[in-house]
Amino acid sequence: MKNLFNLLLAIIVISLGSCTFNGQDGAPGPRGPQGPAGQDGQEAYVFEYIDLTFSASNEYSLLLELPTDFQMLESDMVLVYFLYDYFENEDLDLWRALPQTEFTDFGTLIYNFDFTLFDVNLFMDANFDLNLLGARYTDNWIARVVVVPGQITNGRTADPVDYKDYKAVMEYYNLSEENIVPVK
Repeated sequence: MKNLFNLLLAIIVISLGSCTFNGQDGAPGPRGPQGPAGQDGQEAYVFEYIDLTFSASNEYSLLLELPTDFQMLESDMVLVYFLYDYFENEDLDLWRALPQTEFTDFGTLIYNFDFTLFDVNLFMDANFDLNLLGARYTDNWIARVVVVPGQITNGRTADPVDYKDYKAVMEYYNLSEENIVPVK
């Protein structure tokens, strides 16, 4: 039995001694074929819609069509921001991400949205009659629709950016005011 143990130990030592542990498994193989070229250009897009007014005639809903020369992918995400305030003396815009809840004298009002590959639907929802609202809540909104690539953000346990923060999103996707496309 002792001889069998010594023989097995000798085989293991010889086998391990002939191995290399420098990270190489053998001679390098030939280089593989070149992969397909990646997409050039920016990965996120910003579209601006101005003078938006909600009313009873449009059922407090607005359909914002994406530009026809833009193709959104099924994996893309859409973010919508409303310009809530502008501080002229500081040249500072205050953007809020939708959905957004307002507490009015009449009850709770929610600005929200949904989207398809071709458009974004903005709508108001409330626990009271929307006809009671004044122009402060319904007239002259400016919205920015930001389309970001979903394949980058989906499935992460911790996103690297706060999507409620318009400026953080613009910075993360390397977007500036020059990237904003006005849509009429």
